[in-house]
Amino acid sequence: MLILARQLTLLVLLLASRSLTAADVLPMADIHLHYNADQAEVIETSEALEILNDNKIAFGIVSSRPSALALKLARDSGGWLIPFYMPYLEPERKADWFFDDRVLAASREALVSGQFKGLGEMHLIAGFTPSLKKRNETIDGMLELALEFDVAAVIHAEASDYRYFLPLCLRHPKTKIVWAHAGSVLPPEQVVELMRACPNVWAELSARDHMRYGKTNPIIGDNGLLLPGWESFVLEFQDRIMIGSDPYYYEGDATWDTPNTGWKYVSEIMAFHRRWLSALPVTVQKKVTLDNATRLLGHLAFKAVQSNPAFSACENIRCQ
Repeated sequence: MLILARQLTLLVLLLASRSLTAADVLPMADIHLHYNADQAEVIETSEALEILNDNKIAFGIVSSRPSALALKLARDSGGWLIPFYMPYLEPERKADWFFDDRVLAASREALVSGQFKGLGEMHLIAGFTPSLKKRNETIDGMLELALEFDVAAVIHAEASDYRYFLPLCLRHPKTKIVWAHAGSVLPPEQVVELMRACPNVWAELSARDHMRYGKTNPIIGDNGLLLPGWESFVLEFQDRIMIGSDPYYYEGDATWDTPNTGWKYVSEIMAFHRRWLSALPVTVQKKVTLDNATRLLGHLAFKAVQSNPAFSACENIRCQ
């Protein structure tokens, strides 16, 4: 444990030092990536990796439908992308995966294989999902599985009230839960209530940008900086907030049965986040961009960065 702590401290020092020589652009962990079948139709893994490199992504988490594509992108990265297992055994099961009796066994097999390092993204949408007030064998089983293997579970819990998600995170206080999109549609006051009640929940702000949830529920004002409620949220939970691009986006009138071109917007999305981050104290910026994801993933983060050619050449804190 002491060796791991030293490794993580060194990693933070290496990347923090490197940022000083990179035009003040802090390296970032992208905690929410997808490489789905309808994305693989329009972008090669080499192109996707180049986009991430251009945006100073030190390491990231990727999941996909089917999960084999996440493995492909992670493998082609050389190891600096970390694959998570999505429990959708067929593409159409995204809306009812929690009724699929095969999910727990398949997810256990994925973790036992050693190829996958976490679980999710798992969608729980109020009105479509069983009430979370009572135990669901598959949903609760996935969080128990994450705890058993000591991995993170990414949950997309979306409802008009944080109390929809609350019973689930309270039932699993020891599981590391990543709350995708910080509730998607919730105002900051409700996100705060959930985070205070469940200290094992980490929030990430992917898809909160101007292109998606931010259209109707913005986190920034006209100046591109955080609105007061969101700034207070970030400052209060600065040790449990992370950033992701979530390159899942259909342009214009495109529908789910057409290729997904979200990867072409990763740079725009990351510029959105870097803009509001720039107004925060540097210590907070470093936590949100990199340090928190490093603590969440532990030795996986250290190994991932050491596999990234853009960062692994830094053998001491004088990275150039």
